[in-house]
Amino acid sequence: MRYIEFKITADKEVLEAAEAVLLEHGYDSMQIDDPSDVRDILDHKDLYKYDYINESLSEDLERKPAITLYFTDDEEGRRQQADAEALLAGMKGVDHEASLTGDDSEWLYKWQEHFRPTKVGERIVVKPGWEDYDPAQGELVIEMDPGMAFGSGLHETTSMCVKALERYMPEDAKVLDVGTGTGILAMAAVLLGAEGALGIDIDEEAVRVATENIRKNDLEGSIAVMKGDLMEGVDYRPDVIVANLMADLVMMLSPAAAAQLETGGIYITSGILDIKEETVSEAIGAAGFDIIEIMRDGEWRCIVAVKRQ
Repeated sequence: MRYIEFKITADKEVLEAAEAVLLEHGYDSMQIDDPSDVRDILDHKDLYKYDYINESLSEDLERKPAITLYFTDDEEGRRQQADAEALLAGMKGVDHEASLTGDDSEWLYKWQEHFRPTKVGERIVVKPGWEDYDPAQGELVIEMDPGMAFGSGLHETTSMCVKALERYMPEDAKVLDVGTGTGILAMAAVLLGAEGALGIDIDEEAVRVATENIRKNDLEGSIAVMKGDLMEGVDYRPDVIVANLMADLVMMLSPAAAAQLETGGIYITSGILDIKEETVSEAIGAAGFDIIEIMRDGEWRCIVAVKRQ
């Protein structure tokens, strides 16, 4: 089968916003080409200690940064591509084009080459189904096979949320995962000792993928997944809310999260770019939370807060 190469180009700041939108809707299998990263490596070879950089990456350092997604060339893949285009439709300065490319067996093989069992926190390990893994004492394994549009959940924002759950989730907590995507955070919470979890996502495909991943990990009895817009109409009283979304959605969600949590409830949010850290922190504080930690990984932030008295 052939596959669709969907390439998105924009200036760096706009492309970062596009990346955040795509991540929020479950598109976390993407290739990112940012010439500023290459330029930084070339300017600081002693710091990065790279022996080799592909010449094609350093030939045109004035090119716009780009994100590339891959979809199967069938009805489902074309629908996923159309959904991605719709998400980007209202963003100024974003260009995109789609083209058919060769047999996807080589792409899938290369993807498998790079997706190995990965530790995303102190205890949680994510592994693909085609890999054997013997967990060390105390490690908890989530098995996940990424498709073309829905990836492994190993983005920096997801990893920070897992670490926050490990550090701050009370024993036997009920967890609400807003924007569940692949379901990885709900599954991590239950494996770490949560009494149960509810995952919510606005995207029907994300609900399907999360449900399948939960079944694959034998966690159906502890996790439910539903389609919904943030927390609208949700009748669930959690001890912890985790929301790996994007800055604007985190700010929109915060008052509802404060209303849903009891005093002392934990609110974990990510998908926040460094340039939005202060704005989002102020919105979370104004909603009724005290921030107890801001985790940083590259350009991304994860804010952990507690519902105040």
